[in-house]
Amino acid sequence: MEFGYKIENHLQAGVTAVWNNFHGLKLEAGGLSIHPEMERSNWPVSARKARLLLHLTASLHLGYAIYFDYWFAQLPQLAVVLRLEPPIGGKFKYMTFLGGIIQFVYYFLALTYDLVRLSSLRTLRDYMMASFVVPLSLTVSLTFWTLFAIDRESIYPVVLDLVYPGWLNHAMHTFVVVYALLELAITHHRYPSRMKGFIGLGLFMVGYLAWIHFVWWVTGIWVYPFLGGIPWFLRVGFFILVMVLGFVYYRLGEHINHVIWERTCKLQRIRRD
Repeated sequence: MEFGYKIENHLQAGVTAVWNNFHGLKLEAGGLSIHPEMERSNWPVSARKARLLLHLTASLHLGYAIYFDYWFAQLPQLAVVLRLEPPIGGKFKYMTFLGGIIQFVYYFLALTYDLVRLSSLRTLRDYMMASFVVPLSLTVSLTFWTLFAIDRESIYPVVLDLVYPGWLNHAMHTFVVVYALLELAITHHRYPSRMKGFIGLGLFMVGYLAWIHFVWWVTGIWVYPFLGGIPWFLRVGFFILVMVLGFVYYRLGEHINHVIWERTCKLQRIRRD
């Protein structure tokens, strides 16, 4: 566990370095303005270094978190015997784990694009950011911490602290949002048409709902125990609310990207990626 905490400390230092690289930018009502000291010829180079550092840090951090979660953060078999966890699906039945994989794939893809600059990678990178990275990171994080604040035992019982160290919890439920917001701030993304973006996000969310209902139908156990403790109409309402918020988060990411980058691109303060 001590090794995990040391890695967390180093990665947090990396995130701080990314932000320090970006400290010359400030948001104003009309969009993004650039501090006079940043209006030098080396700004594009500094921006590329900041992106490279963020993508490398996020890839290593989330990659290690997924590895640790899959191989070491395991509930004892007794949890299955006591019907506290469905006996099928493994880690892949949890939105947090699936979302973590998507986040890792995105940042590794972005890191690859930083190095090889293929237009096809740029298109895929931007689509993943719009349809999955921002909406899913916000969905996972805000839903988890909201339920955690209301009733921790219903979503993340204290006993899980023996299995899931604190750094892993924050890596999967907190840092995914930190990385997504930093990425929006330092990387210009060409958002797809809203229809295409909504289709990708909608298919993922409907597919996940179908998957956890299949697990329940086969085993009689809900992936998230609190779902079995509420009436069916509240359960349906919860699913609808989460899906609607997912599309709201998509629009939020689209708006942030537009506000930050529209003025910068028009004024040609920095080169295109």
